[in-house]
Amino acid sequence: MTSARFTPLALHDLKEIRDFIAKDKSGIASQYMAMLKRKCELLANTPGLGVQREEYCMLYKFPVDSYLIFYRPSQEDIDVISILHGSRDIDSLFNAQR
Repeated sequence: MTSARFTPLALHDLKEIRDFIAKDKSGIASQYMAMLKRKCELLANTPGLGVQREEYCMLYKFPVDSYLIFYRPSQEDIDVISILHGSRDIDSLFNAQR
């Protein structure tokens, strides 16, 4: 069975998402985190879902609600690189990391 490995950046993103949601809906925050992690496991079991983007270092981009999961398939698993809100300036964030 394949699995999703989370980079430190992705774990940081998840914490920020949880904290943001918990400000208004504390009971929903942990449920939302579980849903995002399930989506990552789905991607691990079906690598190639989403769109591979050259401008994002050839990462795959997969939308979940208002968020975008950026990941890279490996031989057996996937590496979740980042999870960002779709309203962010994604291009600037990726260009800053190059």
